[in-house]
Amino acid sequence: MFVCSRRDTISTPARSRSCAEVRPGGPHSRWIRAVGLLTLLPSLAEASGLDAPCVGALTSGPLTADPAALFHNPARLSGLTRHTLSLGLGLVAGRASVTRRRLGAYQNEDTLNFAGPIPAEDLDVSKTGSAPEVTATPVSPTGDLFAALLTPRRGLVLGLGVYAPYAAIVDYPDDGAQRFAIQDANIVVAHLSGGLALQVNPELSVGLAVSYVQGQASMKKRQDFGALPDFGRGLSRPPISQVNDFGADAPTMVRELNVLERPISIHDATARAVTFNAGVHVAPNRDWDFALTYQNGAALDFEGDFTLDLDDDFFTGDLEHVGLRYAPFVQGDATVAFQLPKRLAVAAGRSLSPRYRLEGRLGYVRWSELQTFRIELESAALAQPRLGLPPRSSLSLPRAWNDTISVAVLGQAQGPESVTFAALLGYDSPASPDSTVDAASPDGHRLTFGAGLIFAASPDLSVSADARLQSILPRTVTTSDYDLGNGEYTLLVASILAHVEVRL
Repeated sequence: MFVCSRRDTISTPARSRSCAEVRPGGPHSRWIRAVGLLTLLPSLAEASGLDAPCVGALTSGPLTADPAALFHNPARLSGLTRHTLSLGLGLVAGRASVTRRRLGAYQNEDTLNFAGPIPAEDLDVSKTGSAPEVTATPVSPTGDLFAALLTPRRGLVLGLGVYAPYAAIVDYPDDGAQRFAIQDANIVVAHLSGGLALQVNPELSVGLAVSYVQGQASMKKRQDFGALPDFGRGLSRPPISQVNDFGADAPTMVRELNVLERPISIHDATARAVTFNAGVHVAPNRDWDFALTYQNGAALDFEGDFTLDLDDDFFTGDLEHVGLRYAPFVQGDATVAFQLPKRLAVAAGRSLSPRYRLEGRLGYVRWSELQTFRIELESAALAQPRLGLPPRSSLSLPRAWNDTISVAVLGQAQGPESVTFAALLGYDSPASPDSTVDAASPDGHRLTFGAGLIFAASPDLSVSADARLQSILPRTVTTSDYDLGNGEYTLLVASILAHVEVRL
């Protein structure tokens, strides 16, 4: 049996450490490429969830008859009167900042008190309060490709498209205070879609699209073993019988210890699924039109590889005599599972005159379907038979996200020389509550501003260019679970896109 008192040490040729108090006997495809972790859903793209900042042009939406209607509202494909091809390319840049504010009490990083109470001399008073600000400034290309093909039947239009409605990227400093939530991550979820639109009569159109979904992801972070329930249970069992407060609800006083801060990465993770979206468009007269759309969710199981760095004497040799010995580097299979949300949207548009048009859009997203991330790691090297630790480890990371509401107003004005000007103003409510927000989901009340123009070069060709700016209102969090997310957050995302539309 391994027993030490609070002031005892574990001595090895490499080092000696203080120990916590112990009570003996206590209880494959390559068509998209990206890298990212879905454990905490980082959001360069938009603050609420993983939405990409744009699919289609600025004017694309539930009421717009363009090839991107395949995503926004398949029913509007029926408004096209010629075969149409749309290609979009652009650049997205963001800046996310986190100033973590530790409100809990922490012990010195190089001590090993595994259970409270913690002696006053072992507390690190300098660790409480605001840590230096960390920022991520990722830049990423974006694009989409859509085609609308008329069929021999009048009013029946086929749509095809490749686009990424969910994307995110983030890259924080490796040694920042946010490292226990995320260091860097990239993710893309792409759709390969096909759909049909039918004009039932001049006033009513309906549409349906089916999408093959593929995502790829990878991530890097520091795993705090003090937050792992399985590890805590293994230490508490004989032959170690080490009393500890470890687990998902571990107090701050036993978290973020140097020896238990282990680098982990999940990489080459791929997920596949099938989903659908549908829509209705109603135009009762020349001045007004209305739309209703629904996008179904999808269950994604990302399967990839993981690497866990345990190259520390505590894990590789200090406790070998009581059954704890890991290889310096553990590799194996990783699965990250979560649910993409369902979406419902309505829109109304009015032509104020032959030159001016105004649209209003209202969206509802069921992000509350994402309550936890289910993470599973499997490797023979994880097994510690004497401690009852199997080769498979499971963990649920609470997210408890909220449903979100989005509101947007789009105005269009016909200018001279075949130019149309457009402006967008929007708002989205946050998905992440204060209890679970952290550096991996810098979420908040988001405002969106957009401006663009469309130039009709000829009846066969038009070119559009637009810019969008999204920003969350600065957010201060003081009620984060386990202190990991307390602090100040900002997020700014800018995008510039150009689309070419060819009619045949």
